[in-house]
Amino acid sequence: METLDTITLKAFVAALMRLDDSLPKDVQNQLNEIAQEFLTDVSKLHTLAKDYSPLTQEYMDARLALQKDGERFRADPADPDYSAEISNDTILSFAIEVFKADDSVNFVKKKAQESSVLGHILFRLRRQTSFMVINSQYLPKEELWLWQDSTAWAALERGLRQAAARDAHYLGSFAQYADLDIDD
Repeated sequence: METLDTITLKAFVAALMRLDDSLPKDVQNQLNEIAQEFLTDVSKLHTLAKDYSPLTQEYMDARLALQKDGERFRADPADPDYSAEISNDTILSFAIEVFKADDSVNFVKKKAQESSVLGHILFRLRRQTSFMVINSQYLPKEELWLWQDSTAWAALERGLRQAAARDAHYLGSFAQYADLDIDD
């Protein structure tokens, strides 16, 4: 699989993890159809993401993060198993399962919460495609848990997005982790 295809695939899976609601039936059906043939034309995922507005921004943000700085979390001390790479084969086989599922959004979210190798890989993918930034050289030890706990990570990420949209206000020192314009 070529590099851009891998980025498209990872960005799409990451975007599905961030959706609040399941895909509408017609979009889910399109995704099921793409699953049958997407190895020959991964660009159909890009088109689907751009055609379904709730998925568009999440997909584009994830894609930009992967294209801009795909190596951001290599040798990350916040990740106790940083030596394990996100295998393209693992993502590919999992993506096929996700795209064939009756409810792809809930399927990927459920797998991401599991304490399994796949759950760990999905959490790493979520962090890798996040708008949140980390300078692992200066990560305070008391905040290390935040970068290792998927629930805490998701809550902080959601809070930072709300602050950027002016729906929340005081975030204290955590505002430093956002690659967004936040008035704090």
